[in-house]
Amino acid sequence: MILPRTERLIARELLSTQAAVSVILLLVISGGVLARLLRDVAEGRIPPDLLPGLVAFGAFKGIVFLWPAALFFAFMLVLGRLQRDSELVAMQAGGMSFAGLYRALFWVALPATLLLLLLTTLVIPRTEAQVDQLRDLAEQRSDLVGVTPGRFLHSRVGNQVFFAERLSEDRRALLEVFIYREVEGEARITVAERAIPDPGDAGSGFLVLENGYRYEGTPGSGAFRMLEFERLRTRITEPDTGPARRSLDALPLSELWAQRDRPGHRAELEWRLALPVSIVVLALIALPLALVPPRSGRYARIPAAIGVYVLYANFLILGEGQLADGRTPLALGLWWAHGLMLALWVALAWRQGILRLRRGVRRATPREAAA
Repeated sequence: MILPRTERLIARELLSTQAAVSVILLLVISGGVLARLLRDVAEGRIPPDLLPGLVAFGAFKGIVFLWPAALFFAFMLVLGRLQRDSELVAMQAGGMSFAGLYRALFWVALPATLLLLLLTTLVIPRTEAQVDQLRDLAEQRSDLVGVTPGRFLHSRVGNQVFFAERLSEDRRALLEVFIYREVEGEARITVAERAIPDPGDAGSGFLVLENGYRYEGTPGSGAFRMLEFERLRTRITEPDTGPARRSLDALPLSELWAQRDRPGHRAELEWRLALPVSIVVLALIALPLALVPPRSGRYARIPAAIGVYVLYANFLILGEGQLADGRTPLALGLWWAHGLMLALWVALAWRQGILRLRRGVRRATPREAAA
């Protein structure tokens, strides 16, 4: 299909604006994901060497989730500029209809819808599976990789607190180590000059302490035993004997479809389809929402656009939760949210004359033109 020159120009501007909005959102999302994961690293829940992969996966998933928003606001910005500069009125004089404007919008929206459908049904589940594997790996590895020198770490083994003053020069050992652990009401305090992972059984969760002391006794009793050692082998993490992590987000589309009668699986299936569908719905709403009197400002309808998107996104999120809990009929799914937004489009399009078989964009009244 060959678009007329004017429609190609609009589509090109939509693409460039959408790319700029997407880059800004990506930077914001990456910053938020990085801040959250850095907190987990500082608290010892995630090893530092897994941080880059988790940040990349989190940013990728976030930009996919917000891609409909990026497209919607790009549509609003471009249409708002055309309306502000009275270019839509000039296009009307040249014979462009609302159908032509929608062709330009959907020249961008439909490929984005198909690409997002591919991402949500095939790429994102595989990404989630990789994230699950990384988190399982983080839980199986020794707490030593999560230790930040100079910070206390609460270990997963009982009520145990681990502290190391600094790393060795080769970064293979922790120096000046302190370990506190409670076993059946008895306190065990261990201090050592060095701590290294057990070289004979890597990945077992054991740590070898060198040149230290252990104090054992009941707090408040005044009776403590002291043990001096040159080498002491102690467990830092428990072996992972549970099944591998497998979230609904990581299930392939075929498995979700096979179990679509289960509320949780149906909600995940509907959610993956809802994001691509939302691009089409938001593209429809963008045109009548952006039609304001000329010279009203490029950003005149941005607050309204934010309200529409927030309302739509909350409908989808609320609907997914209710569907997963079994409070919404499976046959209804999330289509009621799309239906409400389509009803909003019909109301706006009728008010702007788009559905009244009037050719071209709405003409400005003399009073509006003078404003």
